[in-house]
Amino acid sequence: MNINKCEDEKIHLIESVQSFGYLLAVDPVSCQVKVTSENLSDILATPVLPGQSCFTEIVEMPDNGQEILSSLYEQARSTDRRHSYEWTFKNKIYKDGEWHQLVNSVIYASGELLVVELEPSPVLAGSVSSKWTPTDTDIRPLLPSLFDLPTVEAVADKIASAMREFIGFDRVVVYKFDKDYAGEVIGEDCHEDLVPFKGLKFPASDIPSQARALYVKNMVRCVYDTDETPVKLIPSLSESERSPLDLSLSMIRGVSTVHLQYMRNMGIRASFSVSLIYENKLWGMIACHHREPKYVEQRRRLICESLSQVFTYQMHGKSIEVKRNSYQTRQQHLNRIINTLTNKSNPLDGIKEVQTALLNTMRVCGVAVVTPNSHYLIGRTPSFETVSHLFHNYAKDSNGESKTTALTRISDDIIANFKLNGVRGLFISPVSSRHGYYTMWFREPVDTTIRWAGKAASESDVNKSLTPRDSFDTYIESVVDQSKDWSTDDTLLIESFEQLFIPYALGMKSSLDSQVAKLEELDKAKDQFLASISHELRTPLNSIMGWTDLALMDTSNHERLVEALNVVKRASSTQADLINDILDMSRIISGTMKLSVQSVSVSEAVQDVAKQFEAGFAAKNIKLSGYYQDEHTTILADKVRIKQVVHNLLSNALKFTPKGGCVTISGAREHSNYKLFVRDTGKGLSEEQQAHVFERFYQGRASHNKQGLGLGLSIVKSIVEMHGGDIWVSSDGEGMGTTFYVTIPIAPVASPLPKTQSTDVVEGSAAHSDRLSGLRILVAEDEEDARKFLRLFLESHGAQITLAKNGLVAWRILNETPRAFNLLLSDIGMPELDGIGYITKIRGSEHKEIREFNAVALTAYAYTADRVKALKAGFSNYVSKPVDAEELLTVLEMYKPEGE
Repeated sequence: MNINKCEDEKIHLIESVQSFGYLLAVDPVSCQVKVTSENLSDILATPVLPGQSCFTEIVEMPDNGQEILSSLYEQARSTDRRHSYEWTFKNKIYKDGEWHQLVNSVIYASGELLVVELEPSPVLAGSVSSKWTPTDTDIRPLLPSLFDLPTVEAVADKIASAMREFIGFDRVVVYKFDKDYAGEVIGEDCHEDLVPFKGLKFPASDIPSQARALYVKNMVRCVYDTDETPVKLIPSLSESERSPLDLSLSMIRGVSTVHLQYMRNMGIRASFSVSLIYENKLWGMIACHHREPKYVEQRRRLICESLSQVFTYQMHGKSIEVKRNSYQTRQQHLNRIINTLTNKSNPLDGIKEVQTALLNTMRVCGVAVVTPNSHYLIGRTPSFETVSHLFHNYAKDSNGESKTTALTRISDDIIANFKLNGVRGLFISPVSSRHGYYTMWFREPVDTTIRWAGKAASESDVNKSLTPRDSFDTYIESVVDQSKDWSTDDTLLIESFEQLFIPYALGMKSSLDSQVAKLEELDKAKDQFLASISHELRTPLNSIMGWTDLALMDTSNHERLVEALNVVKRASSTQADLINDILDMSRIISGTMKLSVQSVSVSEAVQDVAKQFEAGFAAKNIKLSGYYQDEHTTILADKVRIKQVVHNLLSNALKFTPKGGCVTISGAREHSNYKLFVRDTGKGLSEEQQAHVFERFYQGRASHNKQGLGLGLSIVKSIVEMHGGDIWVSSDGEGMGTTFYVTIPIAPVASPLPKTQSTDVVEGSAAHSDRLSGLRILVAEDEEDARKFLRLFLESHGAQITLAKNGLVAWRILNETPRAFNLLLSDIGMPELDGIGYITKIRGSEHKEIREFNAVALTAYAYTADRVKALKAGFSNYVSKPVDAEELLTVLEMYKPEGE
């Protein structure tokens, strides 16, 4: 043949069929026969002339025969599949009366033609029909009981035996293809005088790419006899202007001369194959070989085609079952190891105690934990310097982006120039590439042998004229100096180790390293605390001193004097309250602060505080403007604390706004929140100052205190967050003024109503309602009773609930079906993956729809530090256990979709 590569051969356009079949290609519009197989005249008494004969002259069809043909064509074309169809031929059309009048066929679309393929009936005389086997055989033996078999190889053997009994070939083998499409014989049943193929591998070149594509599209293939003469299609391409007929779906397609020679070299004359397709890919194949010509009747082939999916799922399912059992065992070992480590004061040091168990479970000889500042080496690894070189060589792609690397053999130049300590396999996984955390896993080399059924063509044969390999003698290939492959299970276990242990261990290490620094900061913190006391006590004096100056200017003005005394009284009272607030600061830090909740009119509270500043603003000729919408809106809050927030923001505005400037305070309801802002025309803030303005111990505090950016703002932030709200600052830069924004939920905390019943999760009671209608909530909670209660409670208010017993399960559910939810509710303290780890993974997801989910923390950890930690980690809101029913409903209600 004058082609260089088997992939170049267009086997679907071969322009011939095998002798046991007969072909007609019909124009469905004109009903005219356009192409036939050359042998059609051997069995039909009436000549069928391509381009002249009409198909309706051959078969019995009603008056609307053309419509029927067009309908059959459209069905075949749209499905791109072949279909069985039964034709009734007209009387006296058969030669010598050797055919039944009723004939089975398959039909399919090929370009603009409808192809009809016929095969011999039982009464047809001749060598082909003598090989016919009755179709009324019981097919139940083809569906053996496979559930109790231990391995996929045992299942494959059983299927091979059933197939051989069904079709009677000398040998039946079951192949499974690897990722490169080399096939391994995993099941076999053969005649006793044949040498078994079980365990042998066949090179991918035995089935070229275009043949694999055909095996996916056309799942059964019968080669009747390698020595028969192919039957040509007429008219030929040279005798007409037609295009080659696409025989991709044909059951009688002619055979490539290369494949025929391949079969002869193997010592067989007939073959039958059944494709094993999984997820539209060629998973494997059942191949049947016979040393004499052998025909498999059409209906029997179609039965095998139908059963191929059953066989595929039986073998693939067993393969998955075996892998799952192995993975679960390894995961259980890993969980026990991690549980042991997390009880250690220093997990990274404690890992040496369980080193052997860890390495055996992960099937590695060593591991390195890479941090921005150091590497932790465990087990047998290369040296510290070599690990660093491997990391820099393999951890990132050509664009400098972090990547996962899985190698069974490190490159030769590194092997030659570095001491690898016997390591060959390497797996690098980015734990958090943004923060510089990675793990590196090492494997030692394992020498293996592969038994090939003959040797594949060498590279030197590439430019030679195409011929199939002529040897199928067993060839032993030795694979040395490389490790085992990194499997999917290996990858999953590494990810599990990273999720469950590495963040904890690095966090513990970081905590230990930072303790000394925290002790050194203790004295500075005391000074900062005293400075904050001074700051907070001075702010009410602004009003007192301003109104006192006004009163002294004109002591005869009785009305002004009375107004000044009232302001002084209010400011003094506020100062007394703030002295108590200073004591409360320690409670904020320790998480023991409690709010005295009542119904509060925000606009009234704001206006009360603003009155205290009227004199101060007037003294500096600063215009104070107030705009309040929804004045009757009330929230459940601590009135004193809300006033403290407003007082601090106005105090800063007064202090840093120059004479003749403007200060605006405005409030309005915005969805389920009350939004307040204080805007001044003062000094403004740089981007760096905005980033640190709410930090309790910001190093630039000395200069910032001159600009009103002291500890008071961190206290304000804590108070706002305790109310379930948020605060932020905006400024276009220094000299451009500053705006502080505060949002507080309309009912962020529970009303102090009598409690009639309680649970570990929610206190209080609420009637059934549709307040949560439209919310599809994924709930992560490790305590079973709490999970059940949350489902019953939230569903009774209209929400759709899906439960997960910990953060790891919830993470998997969220990744599989992210669009099934529009809100997440999570406990913090959970095994395997806690709430902080869970929300961290969500906010770091590469998928935007997952990364931007609203998430509410629901937990018994009630200290402010815990609340801040949860919010900083990425939670949108926070509810402490036990919470009031109204509080939980109100918080969740905030996240209802628009229009609900």
